[in-house]
Amino acid sequence: MGKSDPKKIDEFFERMMNEFNNRPIYEKLSAEILSALSNDKLEQAVIDYICTKLTDYRDELAIVSSMSSGLQMIYSTRRLQNEVENGGFNQFFYNSSGQFAEMALRSFRLLGASDYTRIFEKAIAIRVQETDSNPLLKELYSKRTIESFLATYELSSLDKCDNEFYALGNQLSELRIKYVRSYPEEFISD
Repeated sequence: MGKSDPKKIDEFFERMMNEFNNRPIYEKLSAEILSALSNDKLEQAVIDYICTKLTDYRDELAIVSSMSSGLQMIYSTRRLQNEVENGGFNQFFYNSSGQFAEMALRSFRLLGASDYTRIFEKAIAIRVQETDSNPLLKELYSKRTIESFLATYELSSLDKCDNEFYALGNQLSELRIKYVRSYPEEFISD
């Protein structure tokens, strides 16, 4: 796929989107399914499995909390990673994903992901300190509007944690895959 060939680039992305949109969604996971999945498909298959159990997103935290520690780890750290990569720790805490902070922190420890644990503990401390000491920031977090969300970026210094997180690259995905491969019993459903 050459940089200068837009048609090939479009074809590549169309093929990738078709593959993603037509992927199998597992409502049950078995040792056979997990071992047959390639590493590049494994995490998404587990996320898809979890999402089949999320019948009401208002109960998302309770539903995920009732799952095995391995499933909690995949869901909470992937949720955090997606938010941080999209809009930083500020977005993670602002959105409903922030309810997974404790679970994600436990999960980083479960993975032995000390760099991620350190960065996330720092982000949590900054968020607590900033919202405790700045009533305007606390008020903006409670408003739940796009305008208030955008305004929080002007008052928060969480971006320094974002940069540390980005510098770690794709280690988190590798750690999750290694965990699933090492402890498949935590992901097998009845």
